[in-house]
Amino acid sequence: MLSHDILGVVERQVRTWSADDAEVYAAAVGGYSPAFAIPLLQHGGPQLGLTGADMTQVLHAEQSLWLHQPLPMSGSAVVTKTVTDICDKGSGALVVSTWESAYASTRSSCFVKGEGGFGGPRGETRKFAVPDAEPRVSFFRTAPNQALRYRETGDVNPMHDDPEFARRAGFPTPILHGLCTLGITLRGKDFTELHVRFTAPVTPGDELRIEHWDSGEFRASVGDRFVLIGVSSNTFG
Repeated sequence: MLSHDILGVVERQVRTWSADDAEVYAAAVGGYSPAFAIPLLQHGGPQLGLTGADMTQVLHAEQSLWLHQPLPMSGSAVVTKTVTDICDKGSGALVVSTWESAYASTRSSCFVKGEGGFGGPRGETRKFAVPDAEPRVSFFRTAPNQALRYRETGDVNPMHDDPEFARRAGFPTPILHGLCTLGITLRGKDFTELHVRFTAPVTPGDELRIEHWDSGEFRASVGDRFVLIGVSSNTFG
């Protein structure tokens, strides 16, 4: 059972990265973007620290990123992680964690199936939508080993490389990291803030249809199934 004692827990670590790490990220997602800051800050994956949770029942639901200053290709920073909320969604619990540094902050929401009904607050729900206008469309065929490539960025969740673990989670084969799909969707883009919701899994080998709007909204789909939706902006000028 998910331990609610993790609420408010604070951890501090020093993260150091190099241009080689940025190149590993770019190779994993097909190109570089400021979304590199997400795996950099939450090294190991957004699911880490969910004490007591059955990890086969954990899904990455949402992610946000705020850049406070341009992220150098190499550097070092103190990162402070805090579990900021545990929301009762009925069928499960939504655990919200933040990672703060001088360069950037990121927030991750993980849905833990079967852990709801404890009487806690439901929490706020961000609304996502796309404009009634034609987007710019591109396509990206993920590789059969795409999840293994992304694993090199530090996200070691077995959901993405262990077939037996994936089957126990209800998937016929390992699925792609949501953050890998996000990185592919945003490759080559420039932004200082983003918010995204992951809506369906991607299987390595799937072809992504990627849509971007000039106002910052973006969306990706596999066939007729939307897999993520989000919005980004640039405040550095």
